[in-house]
Amino acid sequence: MESLSYYENQFIKADSLISDGNIAEGKELLEEILSQYPDFGKAHNHLGWIYYNKLSNYDKGIYHYKLAMKFEPKYPAPYLNYTYLLIDIGRYEEAKEHINFTIKTLENFDSSSYNSELGRMAEYENQYIAAYKYYNLAKNNALNPNFIDNMDANMKRVKDKMSIFEKLKLKLN
Repeated sequence: MESLSYYENQFIKADSLISDGNIAEGKELLEEILSQYPDFGKAHNHLGWIYYNKLSNYDKGIYHYKLAMKFEPKYPAPYLNYTYLLIDIGRYEEAKEHINFTIKTLENFDSSSYNSELGRMAEYENQYIAAYKYYNLAKNNALNPNFIDNMDANMKRVKDKMSIFEKLKLKLN
């Protein structure tokens, strides 16, 4: 049996393959890694991402994200990826609970991304003032200029959806 460092290197190769668009090869490599090290959390995260984003198999995506969080509890990627998946399939209450859990337990979480996702859920639920405030929070904690532009666009879109009374309430707060 190969050493763990060999499989860490294989994981880096798989990550590179996926980044280059060679999803099938990357998936095969991840599955090979997990056949030898079933508790390799980062490989579970990447497999979860493939099942969710490329194969639309949400159950398998959830399964692998949960294993990634279990085996690599300090690795932030599966927490955020799991959030995206839950929101995309409309499981908002679960997503909100997961975000609260993440913020309480993970040291290095991306508050801008989580606030953006809270804004997205609020917008889907027609809670435009809350959405606006979450997007603004996300923007204020962000450093990436493209992300900031996206938050500005989200805030404008949400403001356009608001009733005159919601706009007044927002101004008064």
